[in-house]
Amino acid sequence: PDGKAMYFVSDRGKNIEPTKLSAPVRMFKHDYHQRDLYRVEVATGNIQRITDYPNSDETSPVPSPDGKKLLYISDRNGINNVYVRELESGLDLPITNSLSGVYQLSVTRDGSKLVFSSLNEAGFDIYLMLRPFERRLNVTSLEPTEFFKKRFALPRDEKPKEIARTVPSSDTVGVRQNVVVVVDSGEVDLKYKSPGKVDLRNYIFTPEAIRMDTTNVPPIASRFEVQGNQDNEGNYIPKKYKLTFSPDLVYGAANYSTFYGLQGTTVMAFSDLMGDHQIVFQTNLLLDLKNSDYGLSYLYLPGRIDWGFQGFHSARFLYLGTYADTLYRFRTWGLGLMAQYPIDRFNRLDLSAMWLNLSRENMEDSFVPAQRRSFILPTLSYVNDNTLWQGGWFAPNNGSRFNLTLYGTPKVNKDALELLTATADYRSYSKWMKELIFAFRLTGGISNGADRQFFFIGGTDGWINRRFESNQIPIVNVEDYAFLTPVLPLRGFNYNVQNGTRFALANLELRFPLVRYLIFGALPLGFANILGAAFVDVGSAWSNTQAWRAFGSDPNGATVLRDLLVGTGVGTRLFFFGRPLRIDVAWNFNWQGFSTPMYYFSLGPEF
Repeated sequence: PDGKAMYFVSDRGKNIEPTKLSAPVRMFKHDYHQRDLYRVEVATGNIQRITDYPNSDETSPVPSPDGKKLLYISDRNGINNVYVRELESGLDLPITNSLSGVYQLSVTRDGSKLVFSSLNEAGFDIYLMLRPFERRLNVTSLEPTEFFKKRFALPRDEKPKEIARTVPSSDTVGVRQNVVVVVDSGEVDLKYKSPGKVDLRNYIFTPEAIRMDTTNVPPIASRFEVQGNQDNEGNYIPKKYKLTFSPDLVYGAANYSTFYGLQGTTVMAFSDLMGDHQIVFQTNLLLDLKNSDYGLSYLYLPGRIDWGFQGFHSARFLYLGTYADTLYRFRTWGLGLMAQYPIDRFNRLDLSAMWLNLSRENMEDSFVPAQRRSFILPTLSYVNDNTLWQGGWFAPNNGSRFNLTLYGTPKVNKDALELLTATADYRSYSKWMKELIFAFRLTGGISNGADRQFFFIGGTDGWINRRFESNQIPIVNVEDYAFLTPVLPLRGFNYNVQNGTRFALANLELRFPLVRYLIFGALPLGFANILGAAFVDVGSAWSNTQAWRAFGSDPNGATVLRDLLVGTGVGTRLFFFGRPLRIDVAWNFNWQGFSTPMYYFSLGPEF
């Protein structure tokens, strides 16, 4: 009240030193389950901890006019209620016993009135309490809720200790037997005076209006009464849950093309009332089933482990060959089982086993035999993710991610493959000065075996004006189509500038607000939250580790980058007609200088 100190709420725990922490803090390991009240002196910055009640939150501190008492909200019994604390003695007592919770305290300057909100008949109402700092209940503590008793193993029959009263309270006056009216105490010489009076002119106190016995009030007729759900003793009768599916999403579109004929797209999703079972069916029909995409998945979600099953078929057409003059159809179909096991809130294990079938068919020469592969592919992944998406950014702006994946298949027959692949991907997002985001990513992978897969680097995700190095896609066999993996972004280069069975890539990016609002005068078109980015990408893809060299020499004998690729640039991100659009300009650096700029227009979020 005198402006010399402030009260605040924090989950800082025992860290009360204003300039240092008691121990190194990892934010994702910090305990956020307890908030307490603190006092900080304005002149010295010294911090004093006021409350320390485990398994509860204390909020909304409001001091008395003389600074000797403190009102606040605590849920130490399982429900938000108001407590008053004598700061000198430490005496702490509840002054409300609400079953629906109390929120948002506000006290008048003289401390004579307290206003708060509380839930009433499915809505929040505002309530007024007179002389809150002098109010007392007849108990020293509130009885814990049944949930708290069970959660913290408290005695089920323990009751709060009552306070014996020798003098009846003068705060209320009994009217008849069942009505209580708060008296006007504005003229009484109290410690915290109330400048106003209670106006009772709009209240009616007549024998007709005041019922002598409220137990005789007829109950309100219920519009809906469930029949047969209780036994003779009043206990609810449990009934077996009946599984019934209802549609969550049904979408369909159809069109006709003079070249492809009838085309159609359908997406249907169903789930039960509890969300324990989910079914998703989707199709993209083109000509016939061999040329179409379709899939069916089922998820079983009631337990800790999420189980899933899926079956699918997809078809794609590519022009390959020396001059990209031969049309091939690549088909993939299979069945699979999936499982997700959450270790804790931020960690999980993903396990799947897929029976995959691949085929490559020459669409221009039917006499060329189709190339086929059939095998079982098990996959195991460990995922750690505590990232946050806030403020309209195109990617997370706080936290970190990590993914470690291992998959492979043995060659058990002539149509099977032999490969073993491991990849790792780490990403971190750090806030600087509230508005700046520093994003860092480090990823790498290796593939071994007779049919080991290839990775290619260069370019960025969703590149609209894309270009391929030497106008070629590194796809020869059918397994190349299934397992060829882009490692992006590496800006300043074309797609497939390098490829190999090993890769490593690092990305450093500074993201910042560029334009808050951009409104055009002539056109009714505007943009909001336009972001900027400055980045450096470093990476390489190779197959022969012994032959890999970061540096080499040009024809003039100058040192240049050989297998190590470096690109840098700047860009902007905005939502264009509801689509996340990224615009980048980048240069590759070869140790002797920078190249001519390359421009990237791409859709989708950032890494």
